[in-house]
Amino acid sequence: MNSLRQALDRVYLVGAYLSGLLLILLCALVIWSILARLLGVFAGGASDVAGYVMATSTFMALAYTFRSQGHIRVALFIQKVMGAKRRALEYWCLGIMSAISVYLAYYMVALAEESYEWEERSEGADAMLLWIPQTPVAIGSTLFAMAVVHTFAEAIFDYDSVDPNKTSGEGPSEI
Repeated sequence: MNSLRQALDRVYLVGAYLSGLLLILLCALVIWSILARLLGVFAGGASDVAGYVMATSTFMALAYTFRSQGHIRVALFIQKVMGAKRRALEYWCLGIMSAISVYLAYYMVALAEESYEWEERSEGADAMLLWIPQTPVAIGSTLFAMAVVHTFAEAIFDYDSVDPNKTSGEGPSEI
């Protein structure tokens, strides 16, 4: 189980690095858009592409951020609960979150597939095929769903690895 955890955590880390690179691209697109406006040059669909890049960057970072406990969780709600009640509450929260993230990933993939089949295009100046920016967002949402289900499975089979009160160095925060 430990080698699977490490392999998946590396995949999530790759998503985080890709997200960082996309943020650099986003900055370059915004700078290009500003300079083009100042120079009177047509920037194409730079603003539209910047929006696609921002969405992709956000979704690519979700899995790593979740696994490194960077998301706002229900900790305020459950921090006073200890023992078996806390474990049950963690299971419930991770179960609900697993269902929601899998639902999101499924429909993001379905949206990209439908856009591909119908050859939908954006309404912006670039008239880009929508499946092109939707596919990496679908991949990011799938990675996030994998990370949540992964954490849920760890909670079921090795609760100490996800218990925020334990600092064994083996938990998801140690990627």
